[in-house]
Amino acid sequence: MRSGLGRAGRLALFGLGGFAVLAVGAAAGLWAQAWDVPVGRPYMSPGTDAWLGTDALGYDLLAQVVQGARVSLVAGVGGAVGAVAVGGALGAWAGLRGGWTDRLLSGATDAFAAVPPVVALLAMALALGPGVATVVVAIAATQWTGVFRAARAEGQRLRAADFYRAAQAMGAGTLHQIGWHVIPALRPVLLSALVVLFAHAVKVEALLAYLGASAPELPSWGKLLARSGSELARGVWWPTLAASAPLALLVLCAQVLADRSGRRPD
Repeated sequence: MRSGLGRAGRLALFGLGGFAVLAVGAAAGLWAQAWDVPVGRPYMSPGTDAWLGTDALGYDLLAQVVQGARVSLVAGVGGAVGAVAVGGALGAWAGLRGGWTDRLLSGATDAFAAVPPVVALLAMALALGPGVATVVVAIAATQWTGVFRAARAEGQRLRAADFYRAAQAMGAGTLHQIGWHVIPALRPVLLSALVVLFAHAVKVEALLAYLGASAPELPSWGKLLARSGSELARGVWWPTLAASAPLALLVLCAQVLADRSGRRPD
């Protein structure tokens, strides 16, 4: 794994680990506890009193950024795992079963993929109400179609193999074939899709938070971006930087790791 990832991949993995440490520490109350308490006057520029400055209420932007990592990581990991699980299971089932099951699931997937993702996300967020769980469910329920197609193709390939027919003749069912043949064969694809969907889920959470559909009780990078638009027009640039820089860095680490993990070792 080490030789396959390369130096850039290891740095990206280290970066993701750093974000995870920040999020776990913030959730445990080890740091960034006073994110909703004024620490100075409104719109203080970055300095020793507030390393990333303050917002319109005098709240510390650094503390909000650290706490916001919790929301982004939970949404990213939960949404990505859910999308891979749903897409992988349905795709493998469709590919192995074939016939009307394959046609039904493939047609439903094509119809679902035709709906604009933003419309599906907002509809689900409005139906479930704002919250981190809503974001996770919305991401998992709308981002699985690409994984479905990859798993379906692998299932179709295995269905034509001699060992699959032999296993069927010995009484092995579809669930057994998925667990023992499809999932191991798809493991590299699923791992790469997991990392790619994690990066995508982080951006989707920021979009939903920007639109007011994320956790109302916690700060998030999307909320900071939503509030910083009008401030940027007045020359207050540090709230935008505080929200956009960690978001861009987290997505970059995930994308680099996905690219490196998909390559073969030299």
